[in-house]
Amino acid sequence: MAGGLVFVGSYSGALGQVVSVSAWVLGLGLALAALTRHYIWPVSLGPLTHPRPVAMLIYIACVVGELAVISFGTRMLRTAGHSDLRPALIAAVVGVHFIPFAWAFGERMFFWLGGLVAGLGTIGLVAGFIGVAHAAQATAVLSGVVMLSIISLYAAGRFAPAPSTTS
Repeated sequence: MAGGLVFVGSYSGALGQVVSVSAWVLGLGLALAALTRHYIWPVSLGPLTHPRPVAMLIYIACVVGELAVISFGTRMLRTAGHSDLRPALIAAVVGVHFIPFAWAFGERMFFWLGGLVAGLGTIGLVAGFIGVAHAAQATAVLSGVVMLSIISLYAAGRFAPAPSTTS
C-alpha cells in the first residue's frame, strides 16, 4: 500500500490541486478499505502455502534488477533530455518487477498488479516522448491508484482460489 500512496503523493501535485486532492482522497480511501477488509472483516485468501525454495532468490533478483534499471533508465532519460518522464519509467519498472512474483509466490494478484502498472508506465513513457504534457505524472498517479485498487480487491478475497466443490 505504501508504494501506491507514494505514487499518488509524489506525482499528483504536478496535475493541479483538484486532481491532487481527488487522487489523495481516492488513494487514502482505497488504503483504508484494504486495511479494514484485511483486519476488521477478513476473508479467506486461500490456503497458506510455503513459497517455492527459489522464491526469495527471485525476489532479491527482481528488487536489485528494479533498482538497476531505474538507475540506468534515469540516466538515459536525462541524456535524452526527458528527465520529466522518470515517474512513468519508475511505474513501468515497478510493474515489471511484480510479474515474476506471481509464479514465485503462487499469487496471481502479482500478475495483474504488475501487468497493469507496467502497462500504465509504458503508456506514460510513450505519451511523454510524443509530447503529451504531464503524461508521466498522470500515469504514475494512476498506477498508484491501480496498485491500491488491486490490493483492496485482494484483501476482499477477489484473487482467492475458488473453494473446491469435490470431496
